[in-house]
Amino acid sequence: MKHNMKTLLSLVLAVVMVLSLAACGAKEEEKTAEDLVLTSDGVQLTIPGKYADLLVTEASEESNTGMRFSVSEKASVEAAKAMGEEDAGAGWLFDIVRISEDELHQLLCNDMSGMEEIARDQNNNIYMFYHPTDVRLVRESNEEMEKASEQWSELNEWASSVRESFPAENEGLTPETHGNTDLDIYFNRLAYMPETKYTLSTLEYGPLEGDGFDASQYVEKFINGATYETVDEEAPDGEYAVLTFPEDDVRFDVFFADGNYIREVWNNDQNEQLYKVSFDDAALKASDVMQDWYNELADFTGANMGYTADDLVGRWAEKIAGRGLIEITKAETEGEYNVNIHWASSAFESSNWTMTAKASDFPVGRISYDDGKLVIRTYTSETEFTDDVQYENGTGEFYLNSANEIMWVDDVDNAGEDCVFVSVD
Repeated sequence: MKHNMKTLLSLVLAVVMVLSLAACGAKEEEKTAEDLVLTSDGVQLTIPGKYADLLVTEASEESNTGMRFSVSEKASVEAAKAMGEEDAGAGWLFDIVRISEDELHQLLCNDMSGMEEIARDQNNNIYMFYHPTDVRLVRESNEEMEKASEQWSELNEWASSVRESFPAENEGLTPETHGNTDLDIYFNRLAYMPETKYTLSTLEYGPLEGDGFDASQYVEKFINGATYETVDEEAPDGEYAVLTFPEDDVRFDVFFADGNYIREVWNNDQNEQLYKVSFDDAALKASDVMQDWYNELADFTGANMGYTADDLVGRWAEKIAGRGLIEITKAETEGEYNVNIHWASSAFESSNWTMTAKASDFPVGRISYDDGKLVIRTYTSETEFTDDVQYENGTGEFYLNSANEIMWVDDVDNAGEDCVFVSVD
C-alpha cells in the first residue's frame, strides 16, 4: 500500500520537477555564515545555509578518484531506509562530475537525457551536471508526500540554478553547453566515431559514400557554433542535399531554397521532423556547407576509386529484375560516348532512351548528357509497332559506384532512381 500511495502523486510531482528544472535559475542567494561549502580537487560547491540541514551531500576529496559532488534530499533518503527500500537514488537532486574532453565526445554521440555539460576549465576538463529524469521524492504515506511537495519543488529550483552558479563561483571555469538533438548527435558521430557510415547525395552526382573521406572541416561547422531548433512548419519546396545514415534508417534533407532548414526522416520514411539551424557566423548557410562538402567528396570518390570514363563502356543490366539494359560504346569524337537504354515494361511495351554523353573533368570517371531522347515503343503485332516520343532534350549522367556498378542519374523523371546496373559483358 505504501508503494501505491507514493505512486498517486508521481505525475503531479513529475510536473513540479520538470518546471523546476526548466526554470531559468533561482535568484542568486547572498552567501551567509551558515552556508555549507563543499570542496573537491580544487573546485567548490556552495550549499545555501537554509538548505544545508535538508540535504545529504558528498564530495570526493581525493584527486585520484576524480572530482565529484553529490546532493540528495535527506528526508527522502531516511524515508526509503525506514521502508526497507534499497534505493540508492532516493531523494537524489544532482551530481557534478569532472570528465575528460574525450569522454564528453563519446557522450555527445548518444542521447544525453539526465546529463548536461555546464563548464570547461583551462585544462579542457569538462564539468557535467547529472540529474534525475524521474521523481526521486520518497515519503512513507500519501499525506506526507503532499506536505513535502513544496519543499521538494524549492530544492529542485535551487538545484537547477546550480548549473549557472557553479561555474560562476569557481575561477577558471567557463560556462559551456552543447545541444543534443538528433542532428547534434549524428554530426558528433561523424566527428568522433570514424566508423560511422554515411552517404551524401544531390541530383548532381547521386549518392556518394563517405568512407575514407576527411569531412572534419565541414562537420566542425555543424557542431560548433550551430544551434538546432525544431519547428512546426512546412518544409521548403525544391531540391535538397541528403545526408543518410543507412545503418540507422535515418536521413537529413538540407534544403537549398532557404539554406538553413533541415528535415530529419526516419523509420522507413514514416516519421519526420523539421529543424531550423542558426549559426553564430550569420554568413553561413547549411546548404552551402553541404554543397561544398558534397563537391569535395565527389572529387575524392572519383580519384580514390581510379575510374575513368572508359570504364563505363560495355553492357549493363539492372541488378534486381534485369529488364533494364544499358549499352555504352565509344563515339567517333574523343571523349564522347553513345548510350542506348532499353527497358521493357511488358511484352508489348518498352521505354528506350538514346543520348550522347561526354566525359566530365569533375568529378572524374563520369559521363553526362544533355540530348537524352525517350521513346515509348508499343507493339501492335510481332512485327508492327508505334513510337511515341516523350522528350528529346533530357539531361543526366552515369557513374560507377564503389562496387563497380553503374548508377544512372536521370534529371527528367528519375528513371534510374534506386537502380543499380551490373556488367553483363
